[in-house]
Amino acid sequence: MEKIVWAVDGSFFGQRVSGIQRYSIELLSALDAIVPPGLVEVVTPSGVRAPVYENIRTVTFGTRKGLAWQQRDYPAYLKQRGAKGLATCNVIPVFGFRGIAVVHDVCYRARPDFYTDLRGRISAAWHRLQYRRIAGVAEHIITVSEFSKSEITRYYGVAPEKISVVYNAWQQMQRIAPDEQIFKKEPRLRRGEYYFSMANLLKNKNFPWVLRAARNKPDAVFAIAGGGSLEEEAKRLGLADLPNVVYLGYVSDGEAKALMHHCKAFLFPTLYEGFGIPPLEAVACGAPRIYVSDTPCMREVYGDCAGYIDLKTNNGYVDDVTPPKCDAAQLLARYSWKKSARALLDVLNQASN
Repeated sequence: MEKIVWAVDGSFFGQRVSGIQRYSIELLSALDAIVPPGLVEVVTPSGVRAPVYENIRTVTFGTRKGLAWQQRDYPAYLKQRGAKGLATCNVIPVFGFRGIAVVHDVCYRARPDFYTDLRGRISAAWHRLQYRRIAGVAEHIITVSEFSKSEITRYYGVAPEKISVVYNAWQQMQRIAPDEQIFKKEPRLRRGEYYFSMANLLKNKNFPWVLRAARNKPDAVFAIAGGGSLEEEAKRLGLADLPNVVYLGYVSDGEAKALMHHCKAFLFPTLYEGFGIPPLEAVACGAPRIYVSDTPCMREVYGDCAGYIDLKTNNGYVDDVTPPKCDAAQLLARYSWKKSARALLDVLNQASN
């Protein structure tokens, strides 16, 4: 029988690291420790450097960059090499792909109301095309939660047995040293006395809820990390003049770890997620409690270890959220990149056979 080689689209190594790229990076690193040599390789565009692995081969191929490389050079490599593709970031070549794809969520399909400006509509159209192609041509689909699996089945008619769940994890936080200097830079933040959230302008992150919570609880400090025009958005919402809100801008990983460790609670009032990793990272960093939205995805991932915000009735009242009775060790034990890598390797082996 012909030996199957799985060639990973490694273009994400040249992208800014967000949750999707982090998943790919950590999963491959853990997979390298258990995969037999010759089964998996990573192919990248020229100028994009992948890590040096023990058992995973790295290859540079093609002359294009960005999306053009992903859509033209990557499938050309698969054909030339006779390999199957492993695409871990929601996107496959529209033509010339056979293999396995990771779909982290189908938010663009499930919540089109989040994407109403021109850029959002274009992005939504592109991703919905990708979801349809993946559903139609991928030999198998990996996603990050049972909730996301059910959404793929619901919207794209993919049989459940064609989808495997490979969870996110948190061990990357162990490699980060906390940077306590953030408290000197922001003297309004007293350890153990502030609520912390990480925000952006994506509608699913529900940044306005945090502002309303700050307005409704003026005696507490709310620290908000994140780039973009958060303060401008606060002005647009009529919630700019809140003296108890501290806008931190972009923070380093070390600063984020310190902020998570010393916060009173970590807030994550998301409207839609495929997994929702920040609260898990917060628990790993020592946050005493996490408050998340009351959605099926959050219930699946966090169980009894979170306080749940009913966004249908709670318009920004932290005190109305029941504190969780969290066994942090039990929660963290559910998720590891080693477990996820073993699950991925099982999928690769089954698909190879």
